[in-house]
Amino acid sequence: MYKKKKMEHLRKNLQYLLDSRGETRVSLCEQTNLNRTTIYNILEDRVQNVHSSTIQKISNFFGISYSEIESTDIAEKERLDGTISYEGNMNPCAVPLFMQSECITSEFLVSKIGSLMVGRQLTYYFGTGPNIVAVLLEDDLSGKHNSGDLLIIRRGNYTSNNPKLCFDPKLQQFHIKESNRESLDNWIIIGDIMEERFGYGKNGLIT
Repeated sequence: MYKKKKMEHLRKNLQYLLDSRGETRVSLCEQTNLNRTTIYNILEDRVQNVHSSTIQKISNFFGISYSEIESTDIAEKERLDGTISYEGNMNPCAVPLFMQSECITSEFLVSKIGSLMVGRQLTYYFGTGPNIVAVLLEDDLSGKHNSGDLLIIRRGNYTSNNPKLCFDPKLQQFHIKESNRESLDNWIIIGDIMEERFGYGKNGLIT
């Protein structure tokens, strides 16, 4: 069973590596001096054993370790390595953290993100982009968000379909507007909401 599983990995990985690296069976054979029949038999699942020297030549050609090509789903590994999420292996980016009440301060509105990264507490964001900050809510908003929830915000006013965190200076209140069609005259647009993390501040993550 173990040997069969290794053969399945070898066959699947070989096909994936050929497709993803823009190589062909012919180019592989020409550059490794492997017999074409051997490669065809592996890909068409016609053999139960492959000589170790053959596997070594294949792995060397693609820059993959011998053990990896026999024991790892390389397509899935590379997918996860390129995924920015809880399930992925791509490092999330760090973003500066603000309290809700700080969102109308000059530090929040005009400071460069680079300088904020040095002096403020940080959290993570599974994404990329400029002007990304985190805002910890201190009040319940819009019937959906509660004190302690964390919003990842793209700071500034953008034409988009994303909900926006806004501030009404007349009433001194924060609001979340779901539609870009809603009138925001005389309001301060804090930014687009890119991600929501419910209950963040209630988990002992803020000091």
